[in-house]
Amino acid sequence: MEDKLINSRRGFLKAGAATLVGSMLYNVPARASAGPAKTIRIGLIGCGGRGTGAAFEALRASDQVKLVAMGDVFADMLNSSHARLVAQFKDRVDVPEKRKFVGLDAYRKVIAECDVVLLATPPPFRPMHFEEAIDAGKHVFLEKALAVDVPGYRKIVEVGKKAEAKKLNVVVGLQYRYDTSNIEMVKRLQDGIIGDIVSVDVYYNSGAPRIVPRKTGQTELEYQLRNWRYFNWLWGGQLTGQTIHQIDVINWIMKDYPNFASGIGGRQSFSGPDQGNTFDHQYVEYVYPNGVKMHVQSRNMDHCSNRRGFHIRGTKGYADERCLIFDASKKLIWRFRDADKPVGST
Repeated sequence: MEDKLINSRRGFLKAGAATLVGSMLYNVPARASAGPAKTIRIGLIGCGGRGTGAAFEALRASDQVKLVAMGDVFADMLNSSHARLVAQFKDRVDVPEKRKFVGLDAYRKVIAECDVVLLATPPPFRPMHFEEAIDAGKHVFLEKALAVDVPGYRKIVEVGKKAEAKKLNVVVGLQYRYDTSNIEMVKRLQDGIIGDIVSVDVYYNSGAPRIVPRKTGQTELEYQLRNWRYFNWLWGGQLTGQTIHQIDVINWIMKDYPNFASGIGGRQSFSGPDQGNTFDHQYVEYVYPNGVKMHVQSRNMDHCSNRRGFHIRGTKGYADERCLIFDASKKLIWRFRDADKPVGST
């Protein structure tokens, strides 16, 4: 690896949310295709809000990063994303018309142009795109969810092993794993600051996804792709698409995964074909191998009380998503003060 890339590590780690993508990028070795300036060439597949955000953070991570190709099913989405990124990063967005690819096969063309690819389409396409990228020898950022069904997840695992064998960097968009305050809190919980964990509550209660209205002459496929969070085949539901963030933190703390789950759900406010077939609320009780239960509330309803987070109970205290830890008497015993300063206690 070039010294210049190695020395940029501090820049990546200081970039806040850019750590998610930046922690991957600083490991990317200089490639012959990168040219004399040793630029890291990234490509974006899926130009909606998530994809544009991932490209923003990658570009913000280092001035050695350049966006060179973009792809989306819809030209308007691609052009809107491109305009926003150019306004912020100017000449580091080097995506001429010939490297703007539109259509269901756009992913292949983007992958051929870059060193690192950001995969941010709706999740049923992720396994196919991931396999194409790894077979082409590219480093990959995968937005979650990774798939919407069992065959898709098995493909992700299979390709992940191939990436490991090829020594390719792969990062998944579960950003809490890269947040310093969460890292410090998890260390303390795993060290037993609240004793043995006995129960966990998880919450992802938020409003309904925005609906992009139907247009005259529009196909049903286009409508569903533009409103993918309302269709199970395109999203897999809120548990995998949103609540997975909090569930992942608990799995991280527990150093394990649940081996049993039972739950209920339904459609209380969603109705009609424009809101597809996803549930707008669900509750699941997960059980870990050690018997600890995780109770998960997940809701997409407007005009309700919202919360995104968790509450972890132990034999000697409890903790929550604010990175606050309390003893059994409800006294605050630890909090993360500042990412650039030593961790302290109250």
